[in-house]
Amino acid sequence: MSNAFVSVMLLPILLLVLAIPVFIGVYVWRDANRRGMNAPLWTLVSVLAPTFIGLIVYLVVRGNYSDLRCPECDALVKQEFVVCPKCGAKLKPNCQSCGCGIEPDWKVCPRCSAPIDREQTDFTPPVRPKDKSLGKIILIAILIPVLLIIILVFAFSVNFGTGSISVQSMTVETYFADTDIPQVREWMETLETEQNHAYALRYDYSHSDGDMEYFYLVYVPGAGSSSNSVGHKNTIFGTALTLYTKSIGSEESIFCITASGDKAPKLKVELDGKGIDCEVTVVDYNPTTFYIVPQYDELEPGATNFFMPERITVVKLEDNHNVGAQVVEYEDVALNILVGIDSATYLELEHDVYGNPDGTGGYDFTDGFEIIIEYEANDELMLHEDEIRCLVFQQDGETYIIDSYRPDNGRIFRQVDDEFEADFYTLLKSLFEE
Repeated sequence: MSNAFVSVMLLPILLLVLAIPVFIGVYVWRDANRRGMNAPLWTLVSVLAPTFIGLIVYLVVRGNYSDLRCPECDALVKQEFVVCPKCGAKLKPNCQSCGCGIEPDWKVCPRCSAPIDREQTDFTPPVRPKDKSLGKIILIAILIPVLLIIILVFAFSVNFGTGSISVQSMTVETYFADTDIPQVREWMETLETEQNHAYALRYDYSHSDGDMEYFYLVYVPGAGSSSNSVGHKNTIFGTALTLYTKSIGSEESIFCITASGDKAPKLKVELDGKGIDCEVTVVDYNPTTFYIVPQYDELEPGATNFFMPERITVVKLEDNHNVGAQVVEYEDVALNILVGIDSATYLELEHDVYGNPDGTGGYDFTDGFEIIIEYEANDELMLHEDEIRCLVFQQDGETYIIDSYRPDNGRIFRQVDDEFEADFYTLLKSLFEE
């Protein structure tokens, strides 16, 4: 479920809200004309007066104006008329003594006190046109606030699947041992800490494709993490993050949080189950332990201030066997490899390289290279979380990358861009030339 879904739900309600003044105006114009009232004036009053005040005033005033019609000539008549003034049709019974209009079940004339001794059937009562439009307008006016309340409750209570979030917690000592950022150390040293108060740094990062990512470093004096450290909810109003902490001893914790979305998440902090104030400062550097990996092929020419992996290793494979490995020593060579990978286009599942149901197509990897990208160097042989691996090979004159560790909707094959194809594969081979 997404924000677009809620927008679709809100759209018809918004259209109804905009249409209500039109409905009211059309109704008042027709009704006022039928009653012989000043239709233009009352239409303007009912449409322009806020919160239905104009319509309410009109409904009160219109009671003084009849909407009865003669059944013979459709002329406008009043309730007290005995005959139609235009065609002379008899509209109600009358006293035979004084001619005053009476009701069919009266026994005595209220005007002259003469007895009414016979039933009169020589009249046709006036008719009142059916009025269904007013009921519809009132129904819509009642339903709109109800629907808006339901949608708002729905928006606040449902977790929409947009964006992502990650969190790391560590002691203050561990944080500065792994990531010694002078600005953060200076910030913490100058904090005038208060009891039951939280402090945070936020860095907003815009990716090359326009997506936003937000990095939070959160410090709660005298507190650490509980079993469920962070809760988050994505709504139509953005992402809300709640950090849950508990009072501990002297070994204080720092929390690193990263979240993606259209807007910066609203950060809340709870200490021992109670919400506390959190002072958030926006900074121009990443204060967390999370890496910001750019799209290397979209870096501006001459760019220097960007993150690079700690180590890149290229393994040469022949007949699916490791015949040698080279650690890339020069940063410009490492950057060219990263640019070649990031410029490669993911291939749709219908591409021949995946193989076809009739047995044609597919790939035959025997010779090529394995590229191991380590954001944090680790000498263990097992794959670790700060590592990406991909295979590179050539087939039918094209260079392909098997990117099984960064699949995109199941598509694991990428094709190196024509602009980089020759240089990319040649570069990998040159690492093993004496």
